[in-house]
Amino acid sequence: MADTDKITLRILRGSGDEAREVEYDVEAEHGWVVLDAVLHAQATQAPDLSVRWNCKAAKCGSCSAEVNGRPRLMCKTRLDDLDTSVPIVVH
Repeated sequence: MADTDKITLRILRGSGDEAREVEYDVEAEHGWVVLDAVLHAQATQAPDLSVRWNCKAAKCGSCSAEVNGRPRLMCKTRLDDLDTSVPIVVH
């Protein structure tokens, strides 16, 4: 990943029969984790997006999510370690 790269987040919104994936294009900076990208999408594109997190230090587990189908902590999952040429799926 360069200093900044455009990435696509595909975030599950809603629940039950109302659940749907919504895509957000984010200009991500080098060194970001998934939580940074999700919070950026919330701040710039989707102020009604709920994001649970607390410590951002991989201690509390409140930012746990499925990232690309695997359970992870969003605050610990580096974008540099993911294939950013395809959407990053967050459930």
